Amino acid sequence: MRTVERSQCTDLTGEKVILRCVEEQDREMLISLIQDPETIKITGGYPCPETYDHQMSWFDAPSDLGGNVRRIIADKAQPQNGLGIIAFSGNGSQKQTAQIYIKLIKSARNRGYGQDAVRVFVSYGFHELQLNRIFCRILEHNTASRKLFEKCGFCPEGLCKDHTYKYVLNTPADLL
Repeated sequence: MRTVERSQCTDLTGEKVILRCVEEQDREMLISLIQDPETIKITGGYPCPETYDHQMSWFDAPSDLGGNVRRIIADKAQPQNGLGIIAFSGNGSQKQTAQIYIKLIKSARNRGYGQDAVRVFVSYGFHELQLNRIFCRILEHNTASRKLFEKCGFCPEGLCKDHTYKYVLNTPADLL
């Protein structure tokens, strides 16, 4: 993994992807991603922000504040074109723990971008952000995401009341 600093935002490079800072040209891709009916079905939707104005204020907010870190997933060969988003969300009072999220546009799915993005971002979380635990919650029927995170070394921790599976990766040694 290679990192590039860019005004308080670090670009991360994997084999297939660059995880870069959110930029102006990503607005429409992000809006279409959160409004895509298939994405809503497999991820349970995007609970917040609910309006275009709210989405734009989220977009304009600094990424790496308050335990939240987000990057645009882009093809290494065409880094200006966003393929999706990957993010860590802080988990309240549990320091050094974060929840990971990933969403890809339809044309980028099942092409290895997700796996490369998760591996690069998890490595960044453990080694640079000093996280001790990274977890994700995946809807019961979202088998593609469950397979993705299992390929990246996450282990099922249990099935939650809201019918989401909780997967966890506790230490960098868990990485494949």
